[in-house]
Amino acid sequence: MIQFIRYALVGVVNTTLGYGIIFASMFLLGWGPLPSNVAGYAVGLVASFTLNRRFTFKSQGSAHRDLIRFLLIFAIAWLANFAVLALLVRNGTVHEGVAQVIAGIVYFLLSFVLNKYYVFKAR
Repeated sequence: MIQFIRYALVGVVNTTLGYGIIFASMFLLGWGPLPSNVAGYAVGLVASFTLNRRFTFKSQGSAHRDLIRFLLIFAIAWLANFAVLALLVRNGTVHEGVAQVIAGIVYFLLSFVLNKYYVFKAR
């Protein structure tokens, strides 16, 4: 349970940073919701890996191995996020900002499980 709380705290940092980029891109720069999502998640990637490796899961494994696995899991979780976002936005019944949040929840839950049991699992 402590890992989930730590993961959530790291998530608050990443979410604040990522959504700041997403919404600034959408509403200040005039970008669409999909490219804005790409920008937001790209910015949070480095912070997420570093904080989760050191603070959340306290990995003692190879940083290179952890990074490769983290990037794989990030891609899987992000693709799930992107698919949900695209579906909601194209459906047109959900506001773009709300769609970003729903897609973010999908990403959060899926990435926690995969990071805990694959990327940073106790060796």
